[in-house]
Amino acid sequence: MKRINFFMTVQWLVFMPLILPLGIITGAFEGIKKIFEQASSDIFENQEVISQ
Repeated sequence: MKRINFFMTVQWLVFMPLILPLGIITGAFEGIKKIFEQASSDIFENQEVISQ
């Protein structure tokens, strides 16, 4: 039977509540940034096509 590393377990229990929200917030921010970049490229691309 495997031994449980209690120090590593305590580290996970302490740092998971800090790491998980940071990862979620960072991912959401990156997604929002990509949406705005894609929307602006679509909008400016359409304006160039219309003006020609």
